[in-house]
Amino acid sequence: MSHLTVPVQQFPSLNSAQRISAGEGQQPTTRNKVALKPGRSLMDWVRLSKSGRDLCSGRGGRLEVTGEELAKHNTETDAWTTVRGKVYNITPYFEYHPGGVEELMRGAGKDGTQLFDEIHKWVNIDSMLEKCFIGKLKVEKHLPCTSGPKKSIQQGNFLSPNSLALPDLPALKPPSGLPIPRHDWFQNKQCITITVYTKWKDMIHENVIIDQTNGRLRVTCLIQEYTYIMHLELEGKVSGNYSVNVAEGTGKVDIRLEKVQDIQWKSLGIPCKGHNTIKKTIETETRYRNCCVLSIHKVSHDTNLYCLELPPGTRMCVPLGHHVHVKASVEGMEISRSYTPVPSSLTKEEQDPRVAQGRVLYLMIKIYSEGTLTPVIGKLLIGDSLQISDHEGTYYESQYRQCTHLVLLAAGTGFTPMTRLIYEAVIQDTDRHVQLMFFNKTEEDILWKEQIEQLAQLNQRFDVQYVLSEPCASWKGLRGRIRKELIESFILTKDKRKMMICVCGPNPFTEAALSLLKDLGYGDNMIHAFLG
Repeated sequence: MSHLTVPVQQFPSLNSAQRISAGEGQQPTTRNKVALKPGRSLMDWVRLSKSGRDLCSGRGGRLEVTGEELAKHNTETDAWTTVRGKVYNITPYFEYHPGGVEELMRGAGKDGTQLFDEIHKWVNIDSMLEKCFIGKLKVEKHLPCTSGPKKSIQQGNFLSPNSLALPDLPALKPPSGLPIPRHDWFQNKQCITITVYTKWKDMIHENVIIDQTNGRLRVTCLIQEYTYIMHLELEGKVSGNYSVNVAEGTGKVDIRLEKVQDIQWKSLGIPCKGHNTIKKTIETETRYRNCCVLSIHKVSHDTNLYCLELPPGTRMCVPLGHHVHVKASVEGMEISRSYTPVPSSLTKEEQDPRVAQGRVLYLMIKIYSEGTLTPVIGKLLIGDSLQISDHEGTYYESQYRQCTHLVLLAAGTGFTPMTRLIYEAVIQDTDRHVQLMFFNKTEEDILWKEQIEQLAQLNQRFDVQYVLSEPCASWKGLRGRIRKELIESFILTKDKRKMMICVCGPNPFTEAALSLLKDLGYGDNMIHAFLG
């Protein structure tokens, strides 16, 4: 029997409808959703999965699938894929996939791990496709030999959950990417200081996340597109009061831990799983922690502001433009969505100091009555818990620091990533001009309208215009949807050298905005789209 290599596919494909270009030479930035048939929503998929219907042709969980067998199931009427060594029948999910059949077919009969991780790595695929599980992938491993013909050994063991060893692999390439950062530690009577030398000039303290549970310390450093982990069982006890300082220009990180007892430590501690490792962030497992709902405030008729307390021992400050994933169980299936944390208010006097301490975060969430996850969130009470992931994102604070003029194009809850930018530029800084064009259906949909207008009245460096697509008869402002003449007349400065344009909203809005900005001559390096 011939050996089969399961190919790894790029996702989305270069010509896919799920990619959008904002200009020649720019990496595609977002993906479109396709129109699903009635009765094919995510909630409908949850119900189908729990209905008892056989979604894997009577072969669920019992098969030991070879690569050769997997490759046979590559049609729209019979499609299997493998993710981290588990094989799923994805045929029944085709009509429920927001990205359409075409994108799922990219992984049919192939290894879909990279495809999945690049777009949905925070999704619990074991829960989402539990009823479609066929079995584990069995492969032939080859042992290299220094002379003579190659020999192979048929092994009956299954793949590990996090790696996919396949036959006929090409020769190993030299290691690439970032080297493991050097670290050190120091102590005095009161504290322990851990130093990590990231050598990244754009490193900021928000890119350091600290979790301490039962004497185990986990330090997560986000360095460019990589995640560096320190994971130790500490020799002694430390309090939950941490401080993180980053040396500007060198990326040297100092993490200060307060000792509970005034004793000298002989060592920092015992290494735990994953200690002193670095890998691409996209390849790391998404970690969640239970956060307690401290308060719920009404923002509009369908949107709430939630204050969530991180667990004791956790410090997580979210950088500008980054988001977290929120996960909850919906009828036994784990569902997750992305949300960008917002400040507690747009006014300086009402800022919650616990946000800067990394102890709480605020999320502004619109509750959709026909949604899958948000109805669960809408029923939360004070004292309930919600699972929140580490933060992630592609927006670097250095992009913000280099501009003096911010133009923000937001639609609906696409306003949320703009809130931090507005607060930083208008309240915290003194040399930036900010323009916000805010698109909504009705006036009642405008989030934080009173705060926005108060800020605009008090600060000449902040301008705002509202555009409504379904206004009432008495509305005297702008009407319609995003269009070229609106953007052209809105942007005040003609100096493009230090301008940044940020876009966020539903995918059709983002797609239209990027296309119009390109037509108006704004380059890729001047535009950032926040994507959900």
